[in-house]
Amino acid sequence: MNPLPVKTWELKQATTSADLLAALAAGFTAEPSATTTSTMTFFDDFDAHLWCANYLFCRILFCGTDEQRFQLIDHAGNAEETSAFDHTKFWWDFSEGCAQKILKNVIGVRALMPVASLHLLEQNVALRNYDLKLVVKACIKSHVVDTQTTHYLTLTALRGYTKEFTKAADIIAPFVKRELDAFGLKYLLTETTPLSFTPEQTSLPSLTADMHTEQAVRAMAVAMLQQASVHVPGVIADTDTEFLHQFRVNFRKLRSLVSLLHKALPAETVALLKPTLSSIAGATNKLRDLDVFLLEQDTYRAMLPENFSTGLSELYEFIELRREQEKISVARYFLSDTYANDLAMCAAELSLPASLQTPMATKPLLRAVNKLLLNRYHKMLTMSTVIHSEAPDEEVHELRIEFKKLRYLIEFFSSLLPPKRIDKFIGTVKKIQTVLGNFNDYGIQIEFLSSYVDDNRIEMSKALSGLIAVLHQKKMAERQKVDAALANFFTPVTTNDVEFLFGATTSGVSE
Repeated sequence: MNPLPVKTWELKQATTSADLLAALAAGFTAEPSATTTSTMTFFDDFDAHLWCANYLFCRILFCGTDEQRFQLIDHAGNAEETSAFDHTKFWWDFSEGCAQKILKNVIGVRALMPVASLHLLEQNVALRNYDLKLVVKACIKSHVVDTQTTHYLTLTALRGYTKEFTKAADIIAPFVKRELDAFGLKYLLTETTPLSFTPEQTSLPSLTADMHTEQAVRAMAVAMLQQASVHVPGVIADTDTEFLHQFRVNFRKLRSLVSLLHKALPAETVALLKPTLSSIAGATNKLRDLDVFLLEQDTYRAMLPENFSTGLSELYEFIELRREQEKISVARYFLSDTYANDLAMCAAELSLPASLQTPMATKPLLRAVNKLLLNRYHKMLTMSTVIHSEAPDEEVHELRIEFKKLRYLIEFFSSLLPPKRIDKFIGTVKKIQTVLGNFNDYGIQIEFLSSYVDDNRIEMSKALSGLIAVLHQKKMAERQKVDAALANFFTPVTTNDVEFLFGATTSGVSE
């Protein structure tokens, strides 16, 4: 069965609803409904996850009433309604249902923020023939931006009345500015709303294989510093914990870049940057530890029997209080002259023209990167030979850091490397990083929890001891996975693949 025609037109600026109704009344009995006026506020997270997933989430306020609706609208225009609790910021602030589940899956722990709004007037018109049968549906929408109003008309045919649909379209033709191929809220937002759903981001510079290594390092470092800085306002406002996390991720990558390619920079530049970057990152360590623990609350509660719930609740109240204090401290730091001066110094130092003082500085970028990757892998291979089931945690931790550095090096310069082989290799590295990361995380969590044991807080300390015991068991189980993962990764086959991938001519040798 063929679909019935539906068409939408943008109308000429001078057109009014009265003009349209008067014209349509010449060919039909036109029955207009009352005009509804609404303001739609659209929300998304900082990374525009909803927009990128073809969803719109909005709050609709109907003028002249107390009615308020929250709707999650998919790419086809289907709307799922949900209601909100007192503070509408995260997915868990909305009532249970399909919309809440989708929000949870799409935005995770990110906060919803208002990103755009529409002020709409809508009037439905029933067009009836001579014997008063409904033959065409019309909808007049008016979109108001400041003092300018844009009108749209949608006609929907009913089965058996396509001639009447064509007749209505002919009647309104003198009022038409243009026909629209696709019309809906997303069209209105992209075409007529000055606000953007796209977050502020800084892309990494384009690299070429033969550019000087120092030039590439400086350009990438400046971009990474800018990427990290984008997240600072969200940290200060405490919009959500992901702002701090993303700041730290970008800063960690920046520090790794400077560390891994320090020989491409002048020694005095490295001497200035390393301690300053370390100091900036270190100012956020405590807050991130507290955030991670609070985010894992449900997981921790599931680890212990119900009789520990009182102690866990006391623990979480205590941690939340500490977080409030640390949040204020971090915000003050980011607003301080110390941070502003340190950031300005790093930006100025990195933005200087390449001085080309060292052998690596002048080396073609791809050659330098391949050499670093080969050396990194062989260093890791040597380290892996002394790791066994009784090896200290520190040795596993050091190898985990080397894996992270290897992956960062590949990701920094992936545009210069063969994509299919690199993607496969990175996938393998990510898997082993997950195993090493889980083992390390259990150790960090145990250390974190141990610092809060307090003999004066009996119930809380009981809960802490219980969590530490469970985490220790999980850590031991993960340790066995570490040994297996390392054995599966460090093989002659992997070594041959790495040397072929990064250009060594003989086994174990780099230039």
